[in-house]
Amino acid sequence: MPSSAEFCGIDPEQMGQLATSLRGAADKLTTFSKEFEGKLRENGVETPALREITDIADWGGRQVSMLHGRIDLINALGDGAPELGGAGGAASVAAGGQGLIRLPDELKDYDLAQGLARMYGEDILVNFHSDLQAKLIHEHIDDVAKIAENPQAAAAFFALLSPKVRDALPSIIAASGSKTAKQDLATFSKALGAALNAPTLVPAFAKVRSDLVKPVDGNIVAWNRLALLKGANAPSSIRSAAARALVLDEFAKRPVQEWRAGSLGGNKYDLPDDLVAMGLEVLDGDGAAVRDAFAKMGGTDVKLSQVDKMKLFLDYAKGVGTGDEVADAFGRAMEAGTEAKTEKAGQHSPKAAAFALDLIKVAGTFGADLPWPAKDSMGVVANSYVHEMVSGGRFDRAADRSSGMQIPQHWEALPGVTPAFYLSPGDTSQFMKTFVGEDKVADAFDSTVAKFRYDALLSAARLDAQGNTDYFRDISLMFGDFGSVAFKTAKDVLGEEDAISDMTRDITKNTVGLMLGGVSFTKPVFEVGWEFTQAYIVSTASDKWADSFETQVQAATETRADLARRMKYEMAYLLHSGGYPASEPPSELLSAATGNLKTYDELVAEARSEAVGDKKWEQVLQTKLDAYDGWMDDNASLDKKVEHSSRFQTSDLAENLLKTPN
Repeated sequence: MPSSAEFCGIDPEQMGQLATSLRGAADKLTTFSKEFEGKLRENGVETPALREITDIADWGGRQVSMLHGRIDLINALGDGAPELGGAGGAASVAAGGQGLIRLPDELKDYDLAQGLARMYGEDILVNFHSDLQAKLIHEHIDDVAKIAENPQAAAAFFALLSPKVRDALPSIIAASGSKTAKQDLATFSKALGAALNAPTLVPAFAKVRSDLVKPVDGNIVAWNRLALLKGANAPSSIRSAAARALVLDEFAKRPVQEWRAGSLGGNKYDLPDDLVAMGLEVLDGDGAAVRDAFAKMGGTDVKLSQVDKMKLFLDYAKGVGTGDEVADAFGRAMEAGTEAKTEKAGQHSPKAAAFALDLIKVAGTFGADLPWPAKDSMGVVANSYVHEMVSGGRFDRAADRSSGMQIPQHWEALPGVTPAFYLSPGDTSQFMKTFVGEDKVADAFDSTVAKFRYDALLSAARLDAQGNTDYFRDISLMFGDFGSVAFKTAKDVLGEEDAISDMTRDITKNTVGLMLGGVSFTKPVFEVGWEFTQAYIVSTASDKWADSFETQVQAATETRADLARRMKYEMAYLLHSGGYPASEPPSELLSAATGNLKTYDELVAEARSEAVGDKKWEQVLQTKLDAYDGWMDDNASLDKKVEHSSRFQTSDLAENLLKTPN
């Protein structure tokens, strides 16, 4: 049928009149057929025409039933529409409306939705139990998946489904003992999400949507609604409003009360039984929803700041048996609210950054005592906000600053370092304490810092090569200060010996191991650089250094580690890679593949492979390093920058300026 700009629709009242007229016509045809068939039979006359008339009458009767069923469906789906006397009805008619119920044109799928709603809501979910019920639920789940592909049909399904059944759906599925409970609930949730995201609204679904964001009596119904919404990928506004209405607003007002919903099948779905955790679960993955919920939580009756609200969850998590569930859900909600996984480091939006600043401040008050299930999430946030963390360790500018969104007085921006807010060294250290000692989390953060350091120094080298600037030295100083803060933080949490032991273990295993037979070197150059930078920093900041690191490295390599010398080679490598002016290095120091200087570890690898006969690899390496030193000595400007930058990356300021909170 060709498209038409004219409105096409159904008026239920006129359709009812049509059905009445058709019913009358069918009845007349039936009466006529019977009357004449009798008379003709009396006279021994038979005619096929009368049978055709009877068939037409029967068809008309069937159409009448169909029309009445369609009228009932349309009226049910249009419940609450302005055209049926809802809000705005008079205005619609006054504006020239025709008084028709306006529905998206999905009648075929509406029929399927109606059938499913009746089958589940009036039969399967109420008349059956246990294994048979589980089997029947799953037997028709593909049809639910089908309507999930049509937002209007999905809306019709939930609009026509019994509210009592809808509010118990997750519990019913779990109680049936279904082995596919998680999969089946996910399908129902997907259908609900499709309905909530529908571009045009089925009027009767408006009540369902409204009900989902209203408070309810009792934790059980609240848990079921949240469980259904968890996998729905609902709009941000719905997630926030539902989480607040069903639990978070009341939690902000009266956190000390029973928040467990009992065993409703959480284990079946890998969902918590704790209602507070469930509220956070619904927000998980949606930064806008998280920020909106925390901004509005408790309504006008609650005067808590956002920091205070965050602290409520962590205090609650530390004080209840379901605390691990809450802490884990809280951490993931914080990842979303800070956009830690969706925005690039150094390019955070103001809203996400402000949220992250509040989180960093409140989590820092717990430090190492932060509930452990939230620690990995703090590491995710730290990785994403590495610009803020590293610049937060600076002592060269505004050392007495307070953390905030505004640029501190006397602050000097550095190229490639673009924090969205400014942390004090104290707040930086306190936040790092939340994940120090968690090996995987701490290692991931170290790797992020290492890459950031490498990129920032390389960028600074390029800028210094173009003009009379000293950004390379300034960036080196920043990382030296941050390394000092990082070590002081680790020492406060782990103790000095354990902090050094951890660092020593990583370096001897990952880097110095190259010098041992049969061990291959696989770490990226930027990670190796940061590991030795940390060691270089700590070597001047710890009295226990010589007895720990140097002794272990010497045992592993049969030679004393000269960290200061190694640092100079790395600085030279970065400056040369950035194009800093210098004479052409000796060919034996250049990589044929990249044209850059060989790294220290490449030179070590070569020395080991080239050592033959009685010549030791250490002697071969020294010959190469002598050539390296000679080249640097021939380039006074580069040599001076290397020397200054190397020295600036060792710092003990944190030991003297960073006070450990009582």
